[in-house]
Amino acid sequence: MRKAVRRGWRGYAFSRPIAGQTIPHRVQNLVIRSYAERRGLLFLLSVFEYHHAGSFMMLESLYETLPAIEGILFYSMNMLPEDRAARRRLYDAALSAKAGLRFALEELEISREADVALIEDILAVRELSGKAEWGLLAR
Repeated sequence: MRKAVRRGWRGYAFSRPIAGQTIPHRVQNLVIRSYAERRGLLFLLSVFEYHHAGSFMMLESLYETLPAIEGILFYSMNMLPEDRAARRRLYDAALSAKAGLRFALEELEISREADVALIEDILAVRELSGKAEWGLLAR
């Protein structure tokens, strides 16, 4: 029996603001494609998320394809779901399929559980610093 060969990294982009900025699909794809080229990764065309706030239907549809591809290339880690449980489902889907998650803008990746901790730490610091900026932290 022949083992299935994984081929390529699927791009992921969306129309919603990313860290407060609206980045055109074309620009997101250019950054993702450039990242893939610099690292010698086979880039598969990106899927584009619906504009509806909080919608991750297209991202979640990629979970079932993870065993057949090498992973998902995000424009930015700021595109991850805000909900911690939803992020955990993404991480678990990727890690259990032995697939990776990469973030082109930050040049970070998740390929093992320790990488998840780093990403979650960065997100926690970013969230806390935003609250501190607005004076929302308990004194």
